[in-house]
Amino acid sequence: MKRILFLLVVGLALVGLFYVGWVPRQRQIDLVTAEAKADSKEIPVVTVASVKVTEKPADLLLPATVAALGETPVYARAEGYIVKRYADIGDYVKKGQVLVQIDSPEQDQQLRQARSRLDQLKASLSQVQAQVMVTDANLKLAQVTSQRQQQLVREGILSKQAGDESAAQLAARQADKAVAEANINVARENIKAQEAEVQRITELTAFQKVTAPFDGLITVRNCAVGNLITTASLQAGRELFRLSDIGTLRVFVNVPQQNVDDVIVGQKATITLQDMPLAKFVGKVTRTANSLEVTTRTLLAEVQVLNQGRTLLPGMYARAQLEGHHLKRMLLIPGDTLLTPAGGPQVATVKGGKVKFVKVEVGRDYGLEIEIIKGLTGEEVLVVNPSDDVREGAPVRANKRKT
Repeated sequence: MKRILFLLVVGLALVGLFYVGWVPRQRQIDLVTAEAKADSKEIPVVTVASVKVTEKPADLLLPATVAALGETPVYARAEGYIVKRYADIGDYVKKGQVLVQIDSPEQDQQLRQARSRLDQLKASLSQVQAQVMVTDANLKLAQVTSQRQQQLVREGILSKQAGDESAAQLAARQADKAVAEANINVARENIKAQEAEVQRITELTAFQKVTAPFDGLITVRNCAVGNLITTASLQAGRELFRLSDIGTLRVFVNVPQQNVDDVIVGQKATITLQDMPLAKFVGKVTRTANSLEVTTRTLLAEVQVLNQGRTLLPGMYARAQLEGHHLKRMLLIPGDTLLTPAGGPQVATVKGGKVKFVKVEVGRDYGLEIEIIKGLTGEEVLVVNPSDDVREGAPVRANKRKT
């Protein structure tokens, strides 16, 4: 009897302990379940922003490539060995600055021979001039003699034969003078021709110093001390240097087809570099290709800017902001409202308390704002940073973002 009573007491105690532990836990589970059901029925709150509609001159911000205003190869015109090189790649040189000195012994010898030949011709001219003086004296003597003998012939002292002989001698002396004067003209022309030859060789000798044709930057160097410059290398057009004028630069911009009407000659343009955001170079559009590239459907425009401090270098990637010149209606959305799934860019709009996703076509990116070309009317309300709860057709409560 006592054993049964003990077992009954123990059983009642166990039942009491189970009831004390299980009932509160079950109540807690029921409470959490009820709260979860209530949360699932609650409409999510989203932050929304409006589409901004502007009507102003729209600037174009396009990628660009920097190029030198002028670029030329520098060649040698004299044969010989390079004995001095005064410039190298990356050097900035001035117009007329000597870049290379060439030693041309054959050319120097030709110049000495030409000058010697010129001296010989000048000496020959002196001889011919002396001969003219002799013939002139002989002519005067023949004239006096002929006059006297003609007088004696008229007086009958001399025969007519003697008069004819004196006249013939006078004619011979006149011919001698004409020949001497012709020789002087020939000698003078020979001297002129030789002086021109000396001048030609002298100018060729001056080409032994290769100089810079304009102020610029040496971007290529293909020569070294000891290199032989021959006729074959001159005919092959082997360049010694390549020189670029970077005082003023040309910036090439490829304008998309839809923006061709926004670009005109004379339009203000600001060139910036992503690596140097504070540096700005202001120029203007100087010309356009007036035709589109078939492969890219873009218009090539050229902007010229002064390269202050030689900051810009040919080949740099830059950005060109072309100042708008006529009013344009633009739709701008905040950058944090744009979604870029695999199907293309889209935004989440709220209309009638429900979410609707709209595909859009994106234009220029202005940083905090993005231009929308197609897909919106300007009256939409967009969800900012849509979460996973924002689904097509889902009900939401819109809370406008504070500015």
